[in-house]
Amino acid sequence: MQLPAFLKQTVLRTGAIFLVKAIGLAVRIPLYRLLGSEGTGIYQIVYSIFGFALTLLTGGFPTTLALMTAKDLKRGSQLFKGFIIPFFILGVGSGLLCYTTAPYLAYYLGDSRLTFPIRCLAPALMIVPLLQLHRGFLQGIESYGEVSTSELIEQAVRAGTMLLLVVVWMKYGIYAAAGGAAFGAFTGAFVALCFLWLWQYNKKPMFSGTTNRTFTDSIRWSVFGPGIFFFLKTSFAITLTRLVTPTSDLLDALIIPARLQKSGLSQSDAVGVFGEITGMASITAYLPTILTAALSYTVASKLTANWQNKKRKNFLERSNISLEVGWFWGIGSTVFLLFYADELSILIFGNEGAAQANRYLSFAPIVVGMRELTTTILWAMDQKSAPLIGSILGLICSAFAAYYLTAIPGFGYAGAAISVFTFEFIPLIWNVVMVQKRCKGAFPVTNIVSGSLFLLVIAFFYTPFDALLLRVGLDSAIIRSLGGTLFFTICIFLYIFFRFRKKTGGR
Repeated sequence: MQLPAFLKQTVLRTGAIFLVKAIGLAVRIPLYRLLGSEGTGIYQIVYSIFGFALTLLTGGFPTTLALMTAKDLKRGSQLFKGFIIPFFILGVGSGLLCYTTAPYLAYYLGDSRLTFPIRCLAPALMIVPLLQLHRGFLQGIESYGEVSTSELIEQAVRAGTMLLLVVVWMKYGIYAAAGGAAFGAFTGAFVALCFLWLWQYNKKPMFSGTTNRTFTDSIRWSVFGPGIFFFLKTSFAITLTRLVTPTSDLLDALIIPARLQKSGLSQSDAVGVFGEITGMASITAYLPTILTAALSYTVASKLTANWQNKKRKNFLERSNISLEVGWFWGIGSTVFLLFYADELSILIFGNEGAAQANRYLSFAPIVVGMRELTTTILWAMDQKSAPLIGSILGLICSAFAAYYLTAIPGFGYAGAAISVFTFEFIPLIWNVVMVQKRCKGAFPVTNIVSGSLFLLVIAFFYTPFDALLLRVGLDSAIIRSLGGTLFFTICIFLYIFFRFRKKTGGR
C-alpha cells in the first residue's frame, strides 16, 4: 500500500505551502481590519506592480535552471554560480529604477498618493531575484525541505513586518500604512536569503563537488558555454508565459477601479470593491489551489526527466495521476466554496462583506489548478510556446471583459469575476488541446469523468450526514459548516488514497 514517491513529496510540499498560505491568510485578517477595504485595495494595486516587475526580472530563469539541473546536475551548478553576480546587479538596478520612477507610476495609476507605497517596494526588488535564483537551483536538486523552510521564514517575517508597520504608520494615513504592508516583502526576502546562504555555507562540499571549475570559470561558461542559447531561449519563453498573470493583475489595477468609477462609484468605493475582490475573496478562493501548486512543483522535474529519457509510460502515468488529483480536488473545492461562501466570509473576515465575491470566484480551484498542471506538463514536453499562446488569448479576452463589464452600473462584482474566469479558462482549454495533440492519452478524460461521478455520490450521502448532525442536536450553522468541510475533505482524501495506493511512481 505504497503511495508514489512524488505524491509523498507532494504531501510534504503541500504541508509547507499550506503553512505559508495559512500565515498569509492569518495576517490578511487583521490587516484587512486595520486597513479596511480601501486600504486593502491600495495594497493590492501597489503589489500588482511588484508582481509584474519581479516576473519581468526573473521570469523563467529559476524554472529553467530547475529543469536543466534535473537533467544535468553539473550544468545546472555551473549556471547557478554564473548567474549569482548578474542577478545581484539586476536586482539593485531594478530597485533604484522603481524608487526613482515611483511618481510617474503613481500618475499613470491615477493617484499621486501611491508614490510612497510604490517606493516601499524598491528594496524588495533588490533582494527577491537572487532569492528566486537560489530556489530554482534547489528545486532542480529536489531539496524541497530547504525551499519550503525558506518560504516559511520569508512569509513569517513578512507577516510580522506588515502588521508592525501598518500599526506604527497608520497615524500617517492609509497610504503610508499600505506602504508599510508592502515593505514586508523586503524583510521577508532578506531573512530567507540569509537562511539559504547559511545553509549553502554548511553544505559547501555538496555545492563545490558538483563541478571542478572555479567560480570565474562558471561565469565564463554561463556566458559562452554550450547550451546557453537554448537556456536563454527556454527562459524567455517561460518568462513570457509567466508574465501574463502579473500583467493581468496590473491591467486589473489600471482598469477595474477606473471603470467602477465610470459605473457611478466614488474613488474610495471603487478601490474598496477592488480590494474585496483581489485582496479578500481571492484568499479563500485560491487557498485550495495550494495542493495543485505543490503537485505541479514536485512533478515538474520528474515529468521532464521522463520525457527527456523517452520513458513514455512513466510520463503518461505521472501526468494522468497529477491531472486526476487536480481535477478531483478542484471540483470538490469549487462546490464547497460555492455553497459555503457566507459562512467562510463570516469565519475569516467577521462579516459577510466578501461573501458575494467569494461566490463569484468559487471556480478558481478547478480552473486555476488544472491550468497550472497542464502548463507544467507542456513545459516538460519542451512545449514552452503553447501555454504562452493560450495565456495571451486569455489576457486579451479578460482585458476586454474587465473594461466593458465592470463599467455597467450594478455589475461590478460579476464583471470583475467574469474577467478573472476568462483569463483562466481560455488558457486551460488551449492547454488541454495541446497536451492531447502532443501526447495522446496524457489527459485522462475517462478517469476524470469517473472521479466526477464519485463526487456526485459524495453529494448524495451528504444529505443524510447533515440530517444526522441535526438529529444529534448540532444545529449551529458554524458547527454544521465545519462538519460538512470535514466530511468532504475526508471523502476526497480517501478516494485519492485508494485510487493511487498501488501506483509505484518512484521510477
